[in-house]
Amino acid sequence: TINEGRRKVQIMKKYLGRVGFAVCILAAIQLLRMGGKMLLFQFAEHTLMADTIYSLIFMLLCSMVMALLAQKKHPEVNLFPKKISKPYVVFSVLVLLLFLVTPFITLSTTVYDWLFLLYGALITPIFEELIFLAYLWKYFSFTKEPVTYITVTFLFGIWHLGYIDTILWRTSLFHPDANIPEIMFWKVITGLLFGIVLGAMRYKFKNAYASFLLHCALNTFGG
Repeated sequence: TINEGRRKVQIMKKYLGRVGFAVCILAAIQLLRMGGKMLLFQFAEHTLMADTIYSLIFMLLCSMVMALLAQKKHPEVNLFPKKISKPYVVFSVLVLLLFLVTPFITLSTTVYDWLFLLYGALITPIFEELIFLAYLWKYFSFTKEPVTYITVTFLFGIWHLGYIDTILWRTSLFHPDANIPEIMFWKVITGLLFGIVLGAMRYKFKNAYASFLLHCALNTFGG
């Protein structure tokens, strides 16, 4: 019918508008991170340790703000399951043990190694899960859930283009002849693959905590 057609057009316009707005917000977050880093290292030496500490603090502060807003104003983003069942407890303990023993297995036990693991395997998953599988998942929930899943997965993939500043800096230190376009291509592909798996967890268990645990585990192995 005509009314049904109009309704579908309105939904499509709303969807495209929200995709555009989400891309702008994601770009703004990455640009804010980059800008803060550029400003900081005008006055401080840019070392691996300093770079990791800055990224950790930035993501931690953002995560605290998002978690606070979720608790007070947006409980519908479903950060946690309605009931913490035994499987959640067991998986949480296993992920924690994996996090703690990994440095000893890999013989990477310097202060920097621990700090980098904390940043990559704990703080980054918290930060990204809050953005994508809590807030953005809810933001697109007016669509059918498979559409939300696909959309958030796509956004998670292109989000990784925003880490190009870190890629450029670190490759200049260790691999100055690296093929940056190829690296960024695989960065996005990896992000998409992670997004597919993590989104599937969010889709199945209806909360961001389940996907967060898996994200921690994957990043611990990846680190």
